[in-house]
Amino acid sequence: MGIPYAQPPVGDLRFMAPQPVDPWDDTLTATKEKRACIQFNNDVKKGQSLGWYGVEDCLYLDVFTPAIDEKGRAVIMFIYNDHFLNSYNKTKDYAPDFFIEEDVVIVTISHRLSALGFLSLENEILPGNSGLKDIVEGLEWVRDNIEQFGGDSNRITLMGLQGGAAAVDLLIHTKAKDLFNGAILQSGTSWTSAYLQEKVRDRAFRLGEMMNITTSNDIKLLTDLQGIAAPDILSRDLHASPSDYFKETQKSVVAFGPIVEDHPNGLITEYPEHSTEKIDIPIMIGANSREGLESMLQYLIEPRYISFLKKDFPLLLPRRLKFQFNPLTDVYDEAAQEIRDLYFKDGKVTLKSVPDLITYIGDATTNYAVDYTARVYSERSLKPVYYYHFDYISKLNENKHNLMKHSSMEDGTWGTATGDEMCYLFRCPSLEKEYLKIEETEAEEKIIQKKMIKLWTNFAKYGNPTPDNDEVLAGLKWPSYTVESKEYLLIDSQMEVKKDLYKKRFNFWDQFIDKWEKLAVDGVISESGNKKDEL
Repeated sequence: MGIPYAQPPVGDLRFMAPQPVDPWDDTLTATKEKRACIQFNNDVKKGQSLGWYGVEDCLYLDVFTPAIDEKGRAVIMFIYNDHFLNSYNKTKDYAPDFFIEEDVVIVTISHRLSALGFLSLENEILPGNSGLKDIVEGLEWVRDNIEQFGGDSNRITLMGLQGGAAAVDLLIHTKAKDLFNGAILQSGTSWTSAYLQEKVRDRAFRLGEMMNITTSNDIKLLTDLQGIAAPDILSRDLHASPSDYFKETQKSVVAFGPIVEDHPNGLITEYPEHSTEKIDIPIMIGANSREGLESMLQYLIEPRYISFLKKDFPLLLPRRLKFQFNPLTDVYDEAAQEIRDLYFKDGKVTLKSVPDLITYIGDATTNYAVDYTARVYSERSLKPVYYYHFDYISKLNENKHNLMKHSSMEDGTWGTATGDEMCYLFRCPSLEKEYLKIEETEAEEKIIQKKMIKLWTNFAKYGNPTPDNDEVLAGLKWPSYTVESKEYLLIDSQMEVKKDLYKKRFNFWDQFIDKWEKLAVDGVISESGNKKDEL
């Protein structure tokens, strides 16, 4: 644990692309985890205090292996971040025991977050995407060294959750794609409106202004920001986005994240939707049934807050699009009403609308984009795409249970929250008593846990989650997704193949987008075509 894969990104290396680590001659003692990359903890679900933790010297990875030999095991490299703002506390949150039991090598990696990882001047001085380039540097280290840990450099699967899934998705479309052989995207995709935002150079200078740096010179801005304490920068980075950004663009607000680099040597040189290149790796992709639960926690704590949305309804486009609505026109209200008509009873936001809001936000931030990505990749890929939907509830749903400790209501809180699958795949130390209970009795959740880890590790080993003659899966066959069949695996108390996930809601968004994009002029919709048109 704690293996350096790049030089510490401090001093004049802050914000910059990672630099290769200096080699060492003696044996490196790597038995203790290094601290996470510096970030602000705003996750109160587990009872942790708000505040800063982590350090800038954080470019380390951990390798967990069943044995040091020449067996050549499948490798899974796991990446987790929440919209490139926060990460996790490594084995204190998610321990790799279940993967090790399945004879798979697990690699976890820390990468820079927020402005420290994604500040950009949109030029060769500071092109951006340093946090993603950290991951690529780590992948190169794994490719070159994993055989020394009993792994196979030709069987590396990248697995990501939330922003980590978006990172994996983006790397599929870059030169780094040759460094891995499979991809698992959990509750995330790069196709949502949160990523690959524009005019980030303006945000860099706005951040400088908030730090009392008044200059139009790129070098001075960069060097001055490199001299400011990291917490001071990160405490202001969200405010670098224009205050009206969300309503103006109908996009999620991520002040500093991945961008398209406007030069040929960049890591991300085009939007995934513009790519014509075929995908040549198998992909597993999916999401959970109540993805909107966590982001709507404030309304679970105090449902009366929803009354503010009656006048200021959050119109959020569910994937990156070529248009936006002019919020000062009636057409904005017309589009918002179409959304309310689908998701909210009688098309109105009331004090009883929190469950409807959770469903809407879950679709608009995650579910629709994941479904759309599965559709697109099933047609672009030369290899299978496996689509899942996780909806199983037990005491192992750590995130859901932590959320409910703070909720003042139960209505609308059915289903699985973002990340609820994690304690079936990783052994979560906070749930140790629950694991011991279910292991003693072979309870239903233990059976589900065994099947899930089999699906994930089979995918890493064979590129197929349900190969023939797997005793644990007992004949379960998970077909690849196609736009014709629309088959996905429902992970519930009974794992079964179903079709057309959320058909009515996803069809609505398809038709909504198709209808409105035809009316955009220079990317903005200010007038409705025929107001009598119906979806």
